[in-house]
Amino acid sequence: MKKAKKFFKVIAFISVLLFFAGPASLLSQTAEEEKKQEPAINNLTQAKTDAQTKEEQEKAEARKAAAQAFAEAQAKAEQQKAEALKVRDAEAAKYEVVLKTYSLKYISVMEFMSAAKFYVLDYSGSENALTVRIHRMNIPAFEDLLKKLDVEKRNIQFQVHTIVASKDEEPPGPYKDALKNETREITNKDLKRVLDEMKGLWSFKHYWLDSPSFLVVKDGSGANFFKLVSSRDLVMDIRNVQVRGDEPGKRIISVGEIQLSQEMTGGGRSKLIETNEITFKEKGYLVVGVSGFHSGWSGLALILVISAEIK
Repeated sequence: MKKAKKFFKVIAFISVLLFFAGPASLLSQTAEEEKKQEPAINNLTQAKTDAQTKEEQEKAEARKAAAQAFAEAQAKAEQQKAEALKVRDAEAAKYEVVLKTYSLKYISVMEFMSAAKFYVLDYSGSENALTVRIHRMNIPAFEDLLKKLDVEKRNIQFQVHTIVASKDEEPPGPYKDALKNETREITNKDLKRVLDEMKGLWSFKHYWLDSPSFLVVKDGSGANFFKLVSSRDLVMDIRNVQVRGDEPGKRIISVGEIQLSQEMTGGGRSKLIETNEITFKEKGYLVVGVSGFHSGWSGLALILVISAEIK
């Protein structure tokens, strides 16, 4: 009986051991499985962490780019605004009215302002000083014109030849003695060339040359009046003389008007030749006109030849 009880106790003990040994084995297997899965879990966790880090980094970079773009746009807007204000101020400055005074050396106030009046609002001046009210934007053009016009005036020497010519072979009886004073030889080659051309055109047979008259006028001068070296009481008006060009030998002398008149015994003048807006080549000879004049010999012609030289 005692042996039987002892046997059952052993059996019960073994059963208890087997009962607890089963779960322990299962726990051991689970731990091993978890240990095997641990690298994969770690990798998954790391990948998740990396993905979150990358996402946060991309968000940060996007925020930074957006902030930079906003800052650049704001800076550009400020720059455009500053440039617009600068343009506005520059435009306003153009129309600012300025009071300026200039000293004139060679040109009178009235003479200069006749050419420059379109640039100024108002002006006043004495003989050598000019004060103007002018828009700022017109100052460069105004001063450039002043620089061109306020220069020492060049002298222009006109050499004037008055020549009496006749197409008659023989003068009328009372004037036959005039042939004694006829000009037989013309030493001035340029003048001779001009008269030879006239002879072919007009068939002149005889010439009587007056002594040449030398008239000096200023470049840009208005009216000039002279009495010529002639026994026929000839006078001349030359108006609005200007030099065009700067290269010596190629310059042109422009004359607004040339008028040749003969003073009458009882007073007054008889206009013989009048021409307007003509030009001379420097040192060239020009036949200005051919005219009749008051004399007892009705067949005579008066020829006016002029040359001009810039001194």
